[in-house]
Amino acid sequence: MKKILVTGFKFVVSAVLIYVVLRQTNLGQIWNSARNANLWILLLSFSLHAVGYYASAFRWQILLNAQGTKIPVSYLVKSYAVAMYFNNILPSTIGGDVVRAYDTWRYGVPKGKAITAVIVERFLGLLALLGFAVVAVFVATDFTEKIPNLGYWIVGIFLAMILFTAFIFVNQKYLTRIGDLFDKPGLKLFKKQAKKFSDAFRGFRGKKGALFWAIVLSLVLQINVIVHYWLIATALGMNISIVKFLFIIPIALFVMMVPISINAIGLRENLYVFFLKPYGASVAQIIAFSWIAYGMILLLGILGGVLLAFRKQGKRFEDFNAISGENGMAETKEAVNARQEKEILDTQKALLDEKKSKAAKYQELFLGESGFFKMLKYELIITLCSWMPGALGLLLRSKLYPLILGKVGRNVAFGVNVTIRHPGKIRIGDNVVIDDNCVLDAKGDGNNGITIGNGVFIGKNTILTCHDGDIVLEDNVNIGFNCVISSLSSIVLKKNNLLASFVYLVGGDHIADRTDVPVLFQGRTSKGIVIEENCWLGAHVSVLDGSVVGRDSIIGANAVVNGTIPEFSIAVGAPARVLRDRREQKKSKKQEAS
Repeated sequence: MKKILVTGFKFVVSAVLIYVVLRQTNLGQIWNSARNANLWILLLSFSLHAVGYYASAFRWQILLNAQGTKIPVSYLVKSYAVAMYFNNILPSTIGGDVVRAYDTWRYGVPKGKAITAVIVERFLGLLALLGFAVVAVFVATDFTEKIPNLGYWIVGIFLAMILFTAFIFVNQKYLTRIGDLFDKPGLKLFKKQAKKFSDAFRGFRGKKGALFWAIVLSLVLQINVIVHYWLIATALGMNISIVKFLFIIPIALFVMMVPISINAIGLRENLYVFFLKPYGASVAQIIAFSWIAYGMILLLGILGGVLLAFRKQGKRFEDFNAISGENGMAETKEAVNARQEKEILDTQKALLDEKKSKAAKYQELFLGESGFFKMLKYELIITLCSWMPGALGLLLRSKLYPLILGKVGRNVAFGVNVTIRHPGKIRIGDNVVIDDNCVLDAKGDGNNGITIGNGVFIGKNTILTCHDGDIVLEDNVNIGFNCVISSLSSIVLKKNNLLASFVYLVGGDHIADRTDVPVLFQGRTSKGIVIEENCWLGAHVSVLDGSVVGRDSIIGANAVVNGTIPEFSIAVGAPARVLRDRREQKKSKKQEAS
């Protein structure tokens, strides 16, 4: 809940800031500015991103080499691209730095060293950025005076980082004494983070040469970034000296690190207007400048996603998380064996098939069809709007999801984080609501998938999943929260059915005839389930494979249906038994009334 609130707050901040800056111009003027830009200069600017990737990878390699690890620069460049995908494209809790540490670990680097190299590299990059910003504080006072106390913050953080780095290389007992100063309730989190950084840097004692060249490369990278932005401005016709950008960009990038908006959207545009407008640039030019620069980052993120989809299967991220200990000790052999002895379902088998590429596995699991451009369209649409809260998210999903689904009627609302698998086999009627966190999984070979009629409501966290089976929800079916409908052959809910929360319909069963073979490996059977029209299934009802619930029946809470329930029945219990016929109850009331 906290994460949703924070994301919602950032979204609102971004929306408000974008609204504020767009009030000063219009999209037509922005488009004209972008359209008239010098394409060759923009291409040159974009090429500097590639230079930056290689320089960053080389800096990373220097730090890894200092730890006795050798990894090709080409591998590290690809890892950087994938990290960009996670940082800027994918709405995920997994950050780009975690991905880079994971990538070096999957290459064979111990987890402790993999994390250390990434932490130190990020720290040095920030130090170089702040170094330029500090120069700007003292040289370009016209910038820093515009933002009260900004200069003090920049200089203070820079000095703190310098002092912190120096202390790391002094005697351990001094570090312990300094750490004790922060051993108080309000400062323990700071102490924990500081210890993480100090442990990382301590591994580089005696590696001053590596740190020196890493710092030099960090400074070169910052200059590369500044030139990159200056070229974009030049391509748009801004007549602003590169010297100004030496001060503008570090300060702007530093301020953009404040996590008050989504990927600095809105904040970025307003900052550039704030700094560049006094030098004669129009607001339209500045916004075009900001969007082109960010667009280049997004493009590189998309390329990283493509690399991720097509790279070979390696060690699993779950295994990376399972490694514990200060030095990255591996999990015990017993733990590995226990994990490997878990059930291997069909989906897992497909994912673990070493004969297939990662892209082929992904397409088989999520798309149900091959084709690079189909996969790219699916990825872009899901990535863009599946997570987005609020009215804008609803609008985007209503417009974009029909592009990947088999059929979508009018006035269909998709909630946040709806999982869609094999979208081509999902058909949805008019006036349908699919609430947050639902799963529509139509996977299977040769099945029809999921068919949803008109006026259907599917509550939060409900799962509709096909295992080579079909699911049909006829008109006006209403499904409560946290329900599961799993079909190995056919599950049909006819019109006007009402399912309360936590109802479980399982259209399949395991074969358990043999005792010398685990049930898991004996195969499955399926007869299907039919819920006739106008029924009401209470909370926590389970309907087992082969069952039929007759029309206008009511199944009491917690009942287990295993067989046929006659029409107009009221049934309760486990297994469910019929208490009475609803028509007789109605007839007796009429007799009493007469």
